[in-house]
Amino acid sequence: MQNSAKLFNATITAGGFKDKSISVRAEETTDGVPLYHCDVDGESASQLRQEPSGEWIQVWGELPVEMVAQLGRLIEAHQR
Repeated sequence: MQNSAKLFNATITAGGFKDKSISVRAEETTDGVPLYHCDVDGESASQLRQEPSGEWIQVWGELPVEMVAQLGRLIEAHQR
């Protein structure tokens, strides 16, 4: 496994991190499904991955479900 460079910065429009810049970077995993590290102010806030069904899940962290979904949509949009 290896860490990649920073993927992008995003701004969340709701929840506890409203209007804060979140740095998102991908990590390659052994199963081939990237793990996305989400950092706020240099501190790890969450780790996300996308299930085969398309649903975004939080592997680590305590973000509300709606924020996980919003971050997942931002990651998908950035990949296009």
